[in-house]
Amino acid sequence: MEVWTKATKFQDKTREHHPYKSRVHSNTESTPSQSLTPTSLLPSIMSYIKMLATAIVEVSAHLNIIPLDCITTTPKTRVSFLPKPRPVPPKPEVTTDTHPDAPEICPTLTRLKAEEIINIIGRYGSHERTTAAGEWLGRSSFTPRVQTHVAANRAIPMVLPAFPMKSNNRMDKVLGSLPDLGDELGLARLVNLCRDIKAVYPPGAVVVIVTDGICYNDLTGISDEEVWEYGNRLRKIAVEKGYACIQFHRIMNMLGLYTGAQISKSDYVKLCGLSRAELHRRCGRPGFDVDKFLKSDEDYLRTYNGYDKFMKVDLKFSPVTSDCAGPKQYKKRIKIIAKAMIVRGVEYAELVRQIYPDSLRLSIHPSSGQTKLSCPLIPQKNSFSMSPWHCSIAVTTTGEFITAHQSTHRQKFDLIKKDGQPYFFRERSSLFDWDTRVNFEHCYGQNLVIKAQIDQELSDLDLDKLALLAIQQKSVSFLSV
Repeated sequence: MEVWTKATKFQDKTREHHPYKSRVHSNTESTPSQSLTPTSLLPSIMSYIKMLATAIVEVSAHLNIIPLDCITTTPKTRVSFLPKPRPVPPKPEVTTDTHPDAPEICPTLTRLKAEEIINIIGRYGSHERTTAAGEWLGRSSFTPRVQTHVAANRAIPMVLPAFPMKSNNRMDKVLGSLPDLGDELGLARLVNLCRDIKAVYPPGAVVVIVTDGICYNDLTGISDEEVWEYGNRLRKIAVEKGYACIQFHRIMNMLGLYTGAQISKSDYVKLCGLSRAELHRRCGRPGFDVDKFLKSDEDYLRTYNGYDKFMKVDLKFSPVTSDCAGPKQYKKRIKIIAKAMIVRGVEYAELVRQIYPDSLRLSIHPSSGQTKLSCPLIPQKNSFSMSPWHCSIAVTTTGEFITAHQSTHRQKFDLIKKDGQPYFFRERSSLFDWDTRVNFEHCYGQNLVIKAQIDQELSDLDLDKLALLAIQQKSVSFLSV
C-alpha cells in the first residue's frame, strides 16, 4: 500500500504542469466505472516515470541543465540525473578557535543560541534515563560550556574516544582488519552533527576523534601494526570525503611523545609500548581497585558488562585465549581482560579530560548521559546499535542500515566488495541487477548514488528499477559517464 500512496502523490504533482498531462489523465480516468487499484495503475505510473526520466536526460544532455526537482516521488525523495560527476570541493578546515565573521551577540541571545545547539546535539544521543521533564541528564552540565563557546564565537569542540581497530574475530563478526562501510557511516554521522550545528551557528563544530586502539590491542591480541593500518586508512577516508570538521589525535600526540600529524608505521610501533607506560604513569590511580570501582560507577559497570559479553565472541580466535583449557577457564580469562580494559579506559578518560577540558564529551558506549553524550554511530530502530568495528553492515532496498555480526548477515544478504575488499552486505533483490554496468553507493541518510561505469543508455527495465528505488529510498542520484 505504501508504493501506491507515494506513486499517486508523484502522479498528482507532475500531472498539472506536464505537457503529457492528457495522456496520463486518460490512462487513469477514462473509465470512471473501473475500480482503480495500485496493481492496475502501476504499469501506467511506471511507464510515465520512464518517459519523464528519459525526457529529462535528453534535455539535460542538450542544454547541460540539471532540473533536479522534476522527478519527485515524495517530499523527501529526489531523483537527479547528472551528465557527469561534479565533485564538491571540501570545506576549508577550521584553523582558528574564533570565527571572525560571526557578530557579537548579547547574553540572552547567547543563551538561546546555546540552547538551540544543545537541542541539536541531544537529538544525536541515546540514553536509558532522562530527567523528569524527559531531557538528557547531561544537558544542564553541557549547556554552560556551549554557551561559553558561543559567547566567544568559537566552533563547538567535541571529543570522542573511538575507532580503535577491527575486532580480531573475522570469522563471525567483522569482514576484515580495515575500515568498511560501517566506519564510513560512523564518520558521516559525526560530520552530519557538525553540519546541523553549522546550519544554525556559523562557526560550526569540530569533532576530535582520539583513537584509542593501542589502549586495548595488546590485551586482545591485535598487533600494533594492524592498529596503525586501520587508523591510517580511516584518516584517508576522511580526507577523500572532505570531512574538514573531523580531526584525529593519537595517544602519543596527546602525551607529547610525538608532535606530527602524520606518523610512519615504524615510528608508531616504536612508541606504542612507551605510550601505554606513560599513560599509566601520568593518569593511573594509585591503589586503584577495579572491583570496588565498578560497584560505584554505573556507566563503567555497564561498559564492563558489555566487554564481558562481546569479548566472549571477540576473542574466540585470539592468541590471548588460545591456551585456555576449557569453557570455564575461557570465561575467567575474559573477565580478567575486561577488567584490564576498564583500568586502561579509566586512565585514558582522565587523559582526555586533561587535554580537552572544554570539549563536549561524546561516547560510543551506552550510558546514563550524565557526564557524556552516548552517540550511536549507526542508529538502529530498537537498540543502541553496535559499533562499526564490532559488526558488519547490511543494506536493504529501502536504504536501511542494519548492524549485526557477519555470521547473521551472510544467511540472507549478498556480500559486496569494494576494490576487492569485503565491504558490506546487501539485500538480495533484482533492483540491484541492472543491464547497464553501474556501481551503487549507499550513503548516510538512506541516500543512494548510482554511477554508470560506461556511456550507455538505460534500458526500459533499468528505468523501471531506478523508479522503484526512488520510491523506496530517501533520495537517488544517477551519475552518467
